[in-house]
Amino acid sequence: MAIKFIVDSMCETNSEILRRYEFDILPIPVTLDDKTYYDGIDVTPKMIIDFVTNNKHTFPKTAQIQPLSIISTFENHLKNGDDIIYLAFSSKLSGTYQTARLLGKDLQEKYPDRKITIIDSLSATTGSTLILYQGLKLNKLNRSYEEIVETMTFLSGHAQIFFLVGDIKWLAQGGRVSRNAAMIGDMLKIVPILYFKDGEIQVYEKIRGQKKALKKLLATVDEKMGGNREQIIGFVQSTAPELQEKVKKYMHKEFNITNFMIPEGAGAALTVHIGTNCLGIMFFDELPDNYVNVCP
Repeated sequence: MAIKFIVDSMCETNSEILRRYEFDILPIPVTLDDKTYYDGIDVTPKMIIDFVTNNKHTFPKTAQIQPLSIISTFENHLKNGDDIIYLAFSSKLSGTYQTARLLGKDLQEKYPDRKITIIDSLSATTGSTLILYQGLKLNKLNRSYEEIVETMTFLSGHAQIFFLVGDIKWLAQGGRVSRNAAMIGDMLKIVPILYFKDGEIQVYEKIRGQKKALKKLLATVDEKMGGNREQIIGFVQSTAPELQEKVKKYMHKEFNITNFMIPEGAGAALTVHIGTNCLGIMFFDELPDNYVNVCP
């Protein structure tokens, strides 16, 4: 009997994590026009960017994980006598969490001796990865199923996610800001800072000029993190690797951060929502006593 971890493709990972740890990734459907692709399988961020560039009146869409995919993945482990922890994409942004709970309840009746827990990450991208990573680490340390679930649930309630948006017009095409606001914002070089609030993506602030916006972002991270500096900081970037490296060096020097979780880049599903020239920073505003500050 083992504990099996499951996430969806909005949980951005990297090759090192995939090499060292075993977990399942359920692909998020992404629709371009009338054709559906699957994140991480047959659609790339470049395909998303090219589609948006060439289609001014149609925008890509993401959808829930298919129920059959959830059932199949769950049952593969339950049949082997394993327990399951599924860290779902924020319930405020997708119906997958609720669907997985209903399916998990049915499967619990079919496999009464197994443990099935669906955790609402209230998060996405590397924020979810940081939560998953603590669960994987605790499992390596042979901690109990209950301790792992409790820790991951606690961290889900304390994840902080901020994005520096590079293209306000992309947000307008996706419906996050009005087209008029985007047009004016583009003219004035307005840079929005987005954040997760109770699992929802909202505008934190709009700053004129990227330098001022970046300064505000780092000041906000500093404030929200408080004294919790002994932790792994997560990044994700969409066509902004130089900016990411610059901020990483700054946080290492000024915040004394030594460990970072950095995916290769934003996946296709995330690119739909954040666009290009975007940088995300993820961390926790409170840490549990059993937090493991080791990476990878």
